[in-house]
Amino acid sequence: MDPDEEKVKRYLEERGFTVERFSKTETRAGKTPDFRVFRNGEFLFYCEVKSSPEDRWLDEQLNGTAPGELAGGARNDPIFNRLTNDIHEAVKQFDAVNNDQRHPNILALVNHDDMCGFNDLLGILTGNFYADDGTAHPIYRQFSHGRIKDEKGEIHLFIWLDDHEPDRLLFSQTEETHHAALCAAFGVEQNEIKQIGS
Repeated sequence: MDPDEEKVKRYLEERGFTVERFSKTETRAGKTPDFRVFRNGEFLFYCEVKSSPEDRWLDEQLNGTAPGELAGGARNDPIFNRLTNDIHEAVKQFDAVNNDQRHPNILALVNHDDMCGFNDLLGILTGNFYADDGTAHPIYRQFSHGRIKDEKGEIHLFIWLDDHEPDRLLFSQTEETHHAALCAAFGVEQNEIKQIGS
């Protein structure tokens, strides 16, 4: 188990869940998420862990230049593509064991990149940039309405574990029964969830 999977396992166990990895036989047979999660012996949900490493692109550019030589240059911000790819890959893993979505799917994102934050996740899911004044600006629609347009609804809860900011939960509310079950499991009152305007 890698350190980020261990971190998610601890996070879940601290909240009273039991975390079980898929067997080697199951993982050899095909794709699987990282964990099955239980409480008091009852299976509750599947959980996949994805990591956002620190972006080392500029550091690598600087390491390859001579003193006094320019480094860097223009490039597209990789954060949004990385997050959409995490969702796309996680859904394939969930579909391999839970194609009918009989059970909730949870994606735990462990972020180590101080240039990436929870608002970037909101951006790729909603398509909006949320300004400090509360207004929403639809500047990320190429991500929210791209290849994850339908896939993002198959993830019922996002857990955001960050090296730089507080941990966050984001309930997708795409399936009423799963939403109610996850709120109860995590001790969250449904009417206390802040609704994000679009």
